[in-house]
Amino acid sequence: MISGFNTDIEFEGVTYHVQTEDKGLERPIILSLVYDRGTILAAKRSPYDDLLKNGFDEKALEERLNRQHRLICAAIKAGRIEDLKRMSAGEPAIAANGAAAVAEPVSAVLPEAIAKPFDPFETRDNGIPIPMPEAEADVFADPLIEIEELLVDAVEVIEEPVVAPEHAVEVVSDLAGRERAQADRLTIELVGDMKFKGGDRRSVTIMVLRSGERRVVGNAQIMVKVLGTAFRPLIFHASTDPNGIARINVQLPRFNTGRAAFMVRAMSEGEETEVRRPIEHG
Repeated sequence: MISGFNTDIEFEGVTYHVQTEDKGLERPIILSLVYDRGTILAAKRSPYDDLLKNGFDEKALEERLNRQHRLICAAIKAGRIEDLKRMSAGEPAIAANGAAAVAEPVSAVLPEAIAKPFDPFETRDNGIPIPMPEAEADVFADPLIEIEELLVDAVEVIEEPVVAPEHAVEVVSDLAGRERAQADRLTIELVGDMKFKGGDRRSVTIMVLRSGERRVVGNAQIMVKVLGTAFRPLIFHASTDPNGIARINVQLPRFNTGRAAFMVRAMSEGEETEVRRPIEHG
């Protein structure tokens, strides 16, 4: 299995998340998912059995994975979101034996580091429940041709490697639970004990508010990333309830080398803010 890509792309005020990964030699498929907040809009599966026939060519697989990721990102940049959705709602991909391919469950793209199942998102009892992502139909019966036909001009997209570089996990600030902001800007507060250690299972309560009057912000979109130089990133999506609260349960990966950080990003009314906290070796 080779490293994949995770990229955030903003188009007309909406931040889409594109994830592309290799499912491994036992299941030779390149899988790409397009998210809008917590919902999967499109899923593309490209088998690469042909690369295994005459000896596995890892470099060719890397190039194919990179190309598929770039094409999907470029389609979003070119404003082809509706085209992707329409193809998602079309006929399912056809397997080599002529039968309809079985849709891959959403659980396959959840972080593999979680040892046993638990609800990754929850809110206070009087809040609006945060739904788990729901997958729609498969995309693209033909591996890459249909995406390429969407594009008029090539669009350069900078991908974020799955194994994060050192600078990506740099802890910008280490305040005691909150980021101070001026005026009435969007602010994130992490409630409770803010120490993170590898291997811990944590329930993190996130509050989003306006700093001036400390006015809570409901329905703010939340993205949580666990980044590290020694492990693949974990990515979660949620939204705040009317009290400005979201709670996320996460199993932190174990690691004893490199650096890691817990990052929370909030988005509301076109404004974004984020905080990062260090994760100790464990």
